Amino acid sequence: MSEANVDVVRAIFSDWERGDFSSVNWADPDIEFTIPGPDSHVHHGVESMGHAWAEWLGAFDEFSVVGENFHDAGNSVVVQQIFRGTGKGSRIPIDEIPGAAVLTLRDGKVTRFEGHMTLESALASAGIED
Repeated sequence: MSEANVDVVRAIFSDWERGDFSSVNWADPDIEFTIPGPDSHVHHGVESMGHAWAEWLGAFDEFSVVGENFHDAGNSVVVQQIFRGTGKGSRIPIDEIPGAAVLTLRDGKVTRFEGHMTLESALASAGIED
């Protein structure tokens, strides 16, 4: 089962690496979605997640998320990720901004997406020792 979870998460990040954030087929309808930052709180459901992503993505003309390393944690997958983009209006590029996420799955759907500033934080949240 956990290898299947890693495959699901790899497919999500494959889209995101191309800058395609349009699909939510991978998300459970009642997903809990949290991204780090000053407005960090849990968004409940696909619609709320979509609003959170739209707000985040609205700051960029171009944006992508590259999944670099995928750590199997049973029902969860920890992903080391790199953010890349170009600021809207400013045209200031961001490149190689690190982050991480824990995606928890049930029956092939992501039920929880938990963004982290560091891989260490994500691994600890998933119960994996660095």
